[in-house]
Amino acid sequence: MDFKELKGVSGRSTLFLTSKNEVKKMAANQLLNAFKCIECVDSESGVSGGQPYGLIETKEGCIFRTSQFKKNEDFISIENGFVKECDSEWYDIAYIYIRINGIIYDGWSEKRYFQRKLYNDIVKLIQHFEKNSITRTKQLEDCVARIMNDVTL
Repeated sequence: MDFKELKGVSGRSTLFLTSKNEVKKMAANQLLNAFKCIECVDSESGVSGGQPYGLIETKEGCIFRTSQFKKNEDFISIENGFVKECDSEWYDIAYIYIRINGIIYDGWSEKRYFQRKLYNDIVKLIQHFEKNSITRTKQLEDCVARIMNDVTL
């Protein structure tokens, strides 16, 4: 999808991504046609322990990552968190927070379900998602595309 047609984006130079994570960068690259470059910057989520649990902590961590931008910079922030659905089943979900030309666009990704016993074993968790769900790359790319598609409609 080409987001060149976003109102007021023409001529904007840099979109800041609040992470240096390659999967998040791949999702943000969908906006590259509207910007000259994407600059990855280290940003802390402010979440104790680094891994958000629950929808509120995930959303707050994502937004907190953008607190360094005080001059109306354009940015995209992405935060994945784990949410307990019941004692044995959890899901991974991402919150995506985008500011372009002072306007906020945001949304939640698709849920990726997993058994609670997997959340401490990243290798097995990734294998589970690739076999039983969508990859994290697809999860994030689909969410960015959906958010921006709603903007351009």
